[in-house]
Amino acid sequence: MALSHLSRRLLSPTAAAAVHLPRTFPHGRDPFVLLHPGRRFLSASANPSPNSSTASASEPNPGAPTTPTSPDEMRHQEIEGPTVERDTSPLADETRGELDALRRNVLRLSGSLALLGGAHLAAGAWIAYGAPPLGVESAAAVQGVAAFAFPFTVALVLRRAIKPIAFFQKMEANARLQVLTLCLQATKNVNLMLLRTRVMAIACALGVSVASVAAILMR
Repeated sequence: MALSHLSRRLLSPTAAAAVHLPRTFPHGRDPFVLLHPGRRFLSASANPSPNSSTASASEPNPGAPTTPTSPDEMRHQEIEGPTVERDTSPLADETRGELDALRRNVLRLSGSLALLGGAHLAAGAWIAYGAPPLGVESAAAVQGVAAFAFPFTVALVLRRAIKPIAFFQKMEANARLQVLTLCLQATKNVNLMLLRTRVMAIACALGVSVASVAAILMR
């Protein structure tokens, strides 16, 4: 019996190595860790340590709802103070002035077009309901001339505004002009186009009103 027991210990070196493993071996006196290092990962995944479970619990879960952050915590993300240096050159000041004038002319043009629409509406209602029968043809002719003159003139003004813009753009493409100067010239031409359109709208509104009344009263 003693000889057979000794022979089994000699034939099984892993069992003999397990006897001499210390009690504090991190993988539970497993002798196959010495012969197969890959088993260490399998045993670690099968028997996770308390530290690993704590670390996994402390990591945030992507599917879990996040608590909203207060505005005070996000204050570091706000942009405070100037981020670029302000251009104080005369060209930049002129560009700002032209942009302000462009904005004012757009508002004035809107009012002029509203005035023209109101004049057409009032003259048409008066011709339809209050004008004498003898003056209807003349008033309708006046309205027809104004209705033709306004869009035709606006189309001509638009064509005249495109040509200088294309010229300055070509000069900038040939490295003969700066981008800021190109923006200034384009703004000037658009501003001039809106100013001419406003004048034409006011002229058409006055022409429709005065000419219609004059044509009917002269009959």
